[in-house]
Amino acid sequence: MRKPFLVLVLFCLTTALATAQAVPASVCEVHINKVKPGMAAQYESGRAKHMAWHKSQSDTWSWQTWEITTGENTGNYLIASCGHTWKDFDAREKFNVADSANANATMGNTLAGETMTYYTVRPDLGPPSKTTTTPAYLSVIYFHLKPEGIAEFNDSVKKITSAMSKVDDRPSTWYSLANGGRSPEVVLVQERKSIGDLASTSPKTMEQVLQEAYGDQGAAILSSVRKGYYSSNSELLHFRPDLSYMAPAAK
Repeated sequence: MRKPFLVLVLFCLTTALATAQAVPASVCEVHINKVKPGMAAQYESGRAKHMAWHKSQSDTWSWQTWEITTGENTGNYLIASCGHTWKDFDAREKFNVADSANANATMGNTLAGETMTYYTVRPDLGPPSKTTTTPAYLSVIYFHLKPEGIAEFNDSVKKITSAMSKVDDRPSTWYSLANGGRSPEVVLVQERKSIGDLASTSPKTMEQVLQEAYGDQGAAILSSVRKGYYSSNSELLHFRPDLSYMAPAAK
């Protein structure tokens, strides 16, 4: 890699991270459980027992379990705990040892693999959801960014989010991958009440909305976003309250 390009990459990444950390990070710990073929029922039984263990330990963190229903991870499960600061994780080391032991005992034989990642909320890209109840579904879109296009991508996403919020006010949140995968990556998570709620609520296309909001610059804004990433992929998550643990509200 030539040095000028390396400097450009580092500059773009530093700029993105500085923007993301302008306020204290709100961090999510995310696990993907890959279940062995034919063992979904056994996995779910073990997952329920493991969440009961969290309750018995009076865990102060909530853990939401989502069944992945579309995309390349269909049939697997995403487990997430959000709303933490980075320093919160340092206080979990002893608990995590016991947590891993119980998880292995209850679910280990049903898993074909597992990954863990950290994501941070990106309020600079759009207002995060303020929903207090867990939606039935999440529509998730992953964007794998070009390092040299991060700044333009971010600026254009802010403009698109502002314009689209006027025709679609359903809650959504932007995240950045902080550790544990291929980066730079940002993720748009959109809350949905049902599968039917995946349909657009606007009679106008995004191109039309942007043209009305920004005039001749609308097409350039959308083009800037599309040029800013190598690829994207999406999946639909279905909330499984029976396999989740919601910590009691702090007194």
